[in-house]
Amino acid sequence: NSLTLESFKQKMKIKIWEEKDSMIIFDIIGIDAPVANALRRIMLSEVPTMAIETVNIYQNTSIMQDEVLAHRLGLVPIAADPRMFTYVKEAKDEEMNENNTIVFTLVAKCERNPKATANSAPGKQHINADVYS
Repeated sequence: NSLTLESFKQKMKIKIWEEKDSMIIFDIIGIDAPVANALRRIMLSEVPTMAIETVNIYQNTSIMQDEVLAHRLGLVPIAADPRMFTYVKEAKDEEMNENNTIVFTLVAKCERNPKATANSAPGKQHINADVYS
């Protein structure tokens, strides 16, 4: 089951459904799933991205550990173009400012629901009580 470049060119077809400035929707026809997945991974790796790198937690009274919360925050995609920022080196010689840093503040508090009664369902007795882990 060998694959040659000529047979690959003959079998593979690309149908473009929609194309905009920064988006394209298309189908690749005539290739195996592993090859399509490799192409998908290559395309995703070329998209400039930013992620949360440093997390300072001041007070965490939730059941989720600080390390788990910091890791989860690092997985959140940030809609910012990294080419618009300058990179801060690990040595932190450079002062952090609006040209090299994005600052997010997360404030969440679990509180009793004032509208809930003693007979309310457990999920309705508190506001912001859900933990997705």
